[in-house]
Amino acid sequence: MPLPPLARPVTGLPASESTRQAHQLIRAGHGSEGQRRLAGSRVLVVGADEIGAPLIAHLADSGVGMIGVADGSRLDPWDRYLGLPDAEPADRATAWARVLERTHPFVRTVAEGWFELPRARELVRDYDLVVCAGEDPARCQLVDDVCAEAGLPFVWGSMGAAGGRVSVFWDRHGPGFRDLFPEPPAPYFRGVSGALKVVGAWLGVALATEVVKLLTGQGEPLVGRVMEYDAMAGTCATVPLRPQERAARPAEPTAAEPFFGLLSPEATEAARESTISAEQLKELLDTDAPVHLVDVREPDEYAFARLPGSVLVPQGEFLHADAAAQLPTDRRTVLLCRAGIRSAEVLAVVKRSGHPDAVHLGGGILAWAERIDPEMPTY
Repeated sequence: MPLPPLARPVTGLPASESTRQAHQLIRAGHGSEGQRRLAGSRVLVVGADEIGAPLIAHLADSGVGMIGVADGSRLDPWDRYLGLPDAEPADRATAWARVLERTHPFVRTVAEGWFELPRARELVRDYDLVVCAGEDPARCQLVDDVCAEAGLPFVWGSMGAAGGRVSVFWDRHGPGFRDLFPEPPAPYFRGVSGALKVVGAWLGVALATEVVKLLTGQGEPLVGRVMEYDAMAGTCATVPLRPQERAARPAEPTAAEPFFGLLSPEATEAARESTISAEQLKELLDTDAPVHLVDVREPDEYAFARLPGSVLVPQGEFLHADAAAQLPTDRRTVLLCRAGIRSAEVLAVVKRSGHPDAVHLGGGILAWAERIDPEMPTY
């Protein structure tokens, strides 16, 4: 159902902005009032990655007056959208604030740093709505909780390998994130399993469209519905979402563990005293210590970037086959992956199989690239 517009219109638009937005200004049902509402609107984007980047670009290009960007992560090459932001050293939020000041001077862009519990409540109150399509379900749940408390809509998206989903969660009008996910969802790591960048662009545009609809009061926002896109099948469907019996929201928003405790208890325990740093691994390799360096990623990842001297044995061969039994006993096994998650899970299996001295590389090859070999490509 159509909902009242969230944004208050400004009194007028600069001539340059009117010219730039000419096609929106002449659209029936949008016109001057709709464009002036966009100019008076305030949108907080949590996460400026492969989805957040095209989202920010299209919000700015649509004429949103104020865009807050909450993302303190380093800007990586894959975070840029059509060459934006500039490839200068900066965190993602700061990079977007810099570039939009130049390309869209009519838009006020605020670098908000990280979206974290200590200031999450205060942060959302400065905006009309919040958009988040991050990989971390814990952060999405925190966004949902603070938006519900503040009475704001939460425009949500999620990306898989070749598809994605979009919805609008707004407690006063329909179901929320916890209705879609009564149990915490498993995160999808684009840096581990891969993804098509064009899908991120599709999601960014879809999210921006929902934002424009909410701000201007046009159309029917995806409240109580989830839009599902499958790029490989070429299908886009909308399915209903209804309130579920679920635990009440916490009286106070909580800082859930990132990725809801991604490691299993066994992996956590195995890694507790058996994690080495990139510097420690380099020392082992430099002294020609007898080690068996095992990379547990997938073949395509290994082909993209690998440590010299490592051998590839994908995680599944440890979890579902007998790779652990094939490890040598005359050398210390050192396991590694992209970020230290899969290697920790394999470490638990390896230790159970009679290799108590096995260790894994904390932070994976990302840590190695950051601290030891800056020329190593990362993903």
